[in-house]
Amino acid sequence: MRSGRRTLLALVAAVVALGAVASCSSDPVGDENRTVTADPVIYPLSLRYHGIDVVADVPYGSEALQRLDVCLPADSAPDTTTTPTATAVPTPTAAASAAADPGALAEAASGTRPAVLMIHGGSWSHGDKATAAYRSVCKYLASEGFVTFNVDYRLAPTDPFPAGLDDVRRALDFVFRPTTLSTYDVDSKRVGVFGGSAGGNLAAMLAVTDHDSTAYAEGDRIRAVVDLSGPTNLTSRSTRADGVSASFQRKQLLYLGCRTYANCPAATRASPEYHVTSDTAPFFIGHSTDEFIPLWESQEFAATLRKHDVPVTFVAVEGSAHSIAQLDEAMSKRVATFLRGHLG
Repeated sequence: MRSGRRTLLALVAAVVALGAVASCSSDPVGDENRTVTADPVIYPLSLRYHGIDVVADVPYGSEALQRLDVCLPADSAPDTTTTPTATAVPTPTAAASAAADPGALAEAASGTRPAVLMIHGGSWSHGDKATAAYRSVCKYLASEGFVTFNVDYRLAPTDPFPAGLDDVRRALDFVFRPTTLSTYDVDSKRVGVFGGSAGGNLAAMLAVTDHDSTAYAEGDRIRAVVDLSGPTNLTSRSTRADGVSASFQRKQLLYLGCRTYANCPAATRASPEYHVTSDTAPFFIGHSTDEFIPLWESQEFAATLRKHDVPVTFVAVEGSAHSIAQLDEAMSKRVATFLRGHLG
């Protein structure tokens, strides 16, 4: 028991020390660190959502799991509960403008609301957008004014990396389509991503590789990221004594499509830690001090983001609450405030 308390105090002290270093930095990137306690209630699950419509199982691809739900703010127009057509049908004037300027059609279709792409967890091998917990978080974000796209994706081991990442990238591209922007009144300049656990890993991967997407050159890019308990280093570093358990190592390998870590190039490719650039969007990282994904993963990732001058809000939650289980009332409001601050 004493050893456990010493470990917890050491972890908390490390977070505080990291915050002290950041606060002394001369680079005004707007960083923030804090250590908090959380109530044992997932706040979004405790609420009733009046007027929040959910458009369920909208296809963003042809595979069975390439579906998403759209949670709409209460004051959405009635026609936003429809499913957008597969392709845009521009007017002749819009088509002519698009021929002269490829971004003209998307700019004309862009709406007025901020949006969030939300990615569920489940060790990359299970989970569902429609579970009560993730559906409630989707509705909560909608109640805070965000059009929220709650996405399913292909799962390991049937579909190992990079299938899941390819799917959430496809879903993000779907959000940026002119028909989606116009149907759900989404502003293409105000889109963020949110993920918990494996979903946090995928959200982070979307953000750190955002500059590689074709949409990035056209100005369609991620503006803010919320990562709760996301594994950020899937290499052999995670197998050391302070790393993840043997059972979770096996889940990582199944996701990576590797037999061992000794010869697994996918491990680096799937780790956000190794892909950060100065173009990466601001991050909100929540991670509990004593959960099964070790705290150092998020600490080291936050440090890497800061080395590239990426603003990070880092919140260490005392205890073992994993992923969206951290979302008590205070944490939920922190997330909403962060997203509002960066998505407007």
